[in-house]
Parts: sequence; C-alpha cells; structure tokens
Amino acid sequence: MLVVASALAGPHVVGSRGELPLPASARQMCAIAPGQPLLLAALFAHDLLVIHPARTVARLLADLHAQVIGVPNDS
Repeated sequence: MLVVASALAGPHVVGSRGELPLPASARQMCAIAPGQPLLLAALFAHDLLVIHPARTVARLLADLHAQVIGVPNDS
C-alpha cells in the first residue's frame, strides 16, 4: 500500500481533473502497474490517502471470508 500525506508545497500535486500521478518508483515498490485498478481510502481525520492495489484487497477479503465460513483458502 501507499500512504499519501498532504503538504502545502511539494513536487507532486493533484491535477485540474482531480488526478494524482503516482511516481514510477512508488508504483514499482508496490508492484502497481499503470492502469491497474486501485482502492483509495481517505483518512480525513489524519489528512491522508491510502492506496491499495485492488488484487490485494480481493485477496484479503477472500482470506477473511474463508476464515469466517471455516474453509481453508488455498489461493
């Protein structure tokens, strides 16, 4: 996951269309491919944006659901 904090000044800004470009180095570190679906979670109280690759969220939910119903998940 990536955690983005707001700053008054910095090299990265939200664009006029509301897009937030992720630097290639950050994407590579988290194995995020260009165009890959992401889940964005805003933590307003802390002025943070948390970015999760969708495949990670799907895997975590599959594990949780398997645990809840008592079936081993071999994914």
